[in-house]
Amino acid sequence: MTQVTKTEVLDNLTTTTWYSIRKQIVETSFKITPVYNKLLEKGKIKAKVPDGSHFEIPVSYAKQDQNLKYFTRGTTFGASEKESATRLLFYTKNLGTNVVRYWDDDRKNRGSAKIVDYIQYLLENSKNSIIDKLETDLCVQSSDANSIDAIPTLIVSSPTSSTATVGTLTRSGNTFLQNQYKSFSGLTTTNSLIDEMDAMVNKCSEYSTGTQRMPDMILCNRTVYQDLERIARNMQVIQTNKTERASLGFGDILFKNIEVFWSPAIPNTTGSGVMYFLNSGTLEFNYDPSAWFEMTDWKPISGASLDRCAQIVCVGNLCASQTQNMGLIDNITTVTA
Repeated sequence: MTQVTKTEVLDNLTTTTWYSIRKQIVETSFKITPVYNKLLEKGKIKAKVPDGSHFEIPVSYAKQDQNLKYFTRGTTFGASEKESATRLLFYTKNLGTNVVRYWDDDRKNRGSAKIVDYIQYLLENSKNSIIDKLETDLCVQSSDANSIDAIPTLIVSSPTSSTATVGTLTRSGNTFLQNQYKSFSGLTTTNSLIDEMDAMVNKCSEYSTGTQRMPDMILCNRTVYQDLERIARNMQVIQTNKTERASLGFGDILFKNIEVFWSPAIPNTTGSGVMYFLNSGTLEFNYDPSAWFEMTDWKPISGASLDRCAQIVCVGNLCASQTQNMGLIDNITTVTA
């Protein structure tokens, strides 16, 4: 009978522990950040098998119906195409972290109680790293070409640029990919913020997205949120929400019944405040179900090492089927610091 070594026992115990708590960790990862939390609530965190290196998002966008007409007796109708279809391709992005077990730490944590605490510590650290990375790279586009597409990549200040793309398709000539945009330069939050937010919501709402016509999230940096809170307080019209997202501590204001949040991942640079108007009807996070918070086999860190490691890997990306119903206000100079 082959004897199972202590190293193999710890390998198996760590992996088993990870999979026993993985569901809870995944849910926590997407509940800790307001935007992900909203997408999760709306069923927009989706398992989707990639088409090779891409997530393929089919898109149907309406053309003018050339067959529509008033008619009388004997009138014939045309048979022109009524709708165009295309597809957007979003590259899969691989996110991973290394879980390292040092031989000396394995040796020191030999008692059953110590082993459990030791393993939980290792996995808790990995969980927190993944959560922080997903939030940061959602709100600010990483310089790493391998990172997920962030909100500022999907919603931009030059939506009609001939070089800009969404899902490998050019924005120029494809109005359904041209988000709404307003520069706040030269304006003050005290006099103009509410008016410009009103206008942006209305512009985004001109474009139907099935059941979700209006934006349902507004994401900004902290100082912009504080100015909005101050203005609402002075107007004595603060409307708050009581959702799970409000309890995260990143905002509880409602604007036109739209939840407003701020993110610590968005820089508070003077004169560069931002507000993103998001629509969960066309925004989603897709992930590969075969590589979603999966743990690899344990192996030596190097051929001659007693220390061991395994990786936790996630494959996914932020995708949008259109951006016309979302918007950006930028260059906001705030009163509060």
